[in-house]
Amino acid sequence: MAALLSHQKAIHVSDISQKQVRIGVAGAGVFGRNHANKIKANSRATLVGIFDLNAERAEALAGEMGTQSYTDLSAILADVDALVVATPAIAHGGVARAAIDAGKHCLVEKPLAATSADAEILCQHAAQRGVVLQAGHQERYIFTAMGLFEVAERPTFLEATRVGLPSIRGADVSVTLDLMVHDIDLARLLFRAEPIAIKATRLAGKPENPDAVEAVLTFDGGGEARFLASRAAEERDRRMTIGYVEGEVAIDFIAKSFIDEPNFGLHPDFATRIPDPMGAATADFIAAILGEKPVAISAADGAAAVRIAEAIDKATRA
Repeated sequence: MAALLSHQKAIHVSDISQKQVRIGVAGAGVFGRNHANKIKANSRATLVGIFDLNAERAEALAGEMGTQSYTDLSAILADVDALVVATPAIAHGGVARAAIDAGKHCLVEKPLAATSADAEILCQHAAQRGVVLQAGHQERYIFTAMGLFEVAERPTFLEATRVGLPSIRGADVSVTLDLMVHDIDLARLLFRAEPIAIKATRLAGKPENPDAVEAVLTFDGGGEARFLASRAAEERDRRMTIGYVEGEVAIDFIAKSFIDEPNFGLHPDFATRIPDPMGAATADFIAAILGEKPVAISAADGAAAVRIAEAIDKATRA
């Protein structure tokens, strides 16, 4: 459990002038654009540039953002204090490791890496270099806004459905690492424990890269989580039910509503309490770099989610 609740030590960076953090973005896709917008909107950061191996994509997004384009990773690393890694997931480990080894702070979109081995290497190198490494599990902010992490009672069961239309985005890794990893992270926090047994079934896609997966996790100390993730559905569905001895919470994330029975004191206005989870994550990343607070979403937690996702994928092939 130490890894579950631990935070990396906040790191003060004395050479960042006037507390303006120079940040670059690796990846000129959808998430790269989103992160670039959040950096530009933060008064404590400067968007230095956009890196992508595809020069045309890098130039297009850099032009849109009014910043510089890069196709050489070492070049952008020479110009920044920190890097947001929003490349395809298969490249997260390599890009983040290069940045960390260059002494740069990193916010890495989920999953932290495409394999548990690479995720652990990132954790080790970040600790050795003394840099901030924040995992991009921004959906935690939604649960924080709801007040779910304040419920004293531990769940007895959890059911999560996260399905979407077919898309090539994220298809470089399994649907478990692409989508289910969000719910894995949230379940670990709610159960406050690690899974001790995993069962899983591939419903669609190739054995080495499934597009739809069902999984059942049994947690240490009791409690069961059931997950369904798919990127091969005909319509979107994003729901979660969390069962407690005293009642249950049923959340519809698309409608941004929930049923709270009998009454756990959750916040029905959660969508306006933290209206911009990615912006909040950006602000927390900057604050951690400046030594003002611990890392909001630790690398250890990001690595744990990858490790469990990897075990689920392995179980689908058993």
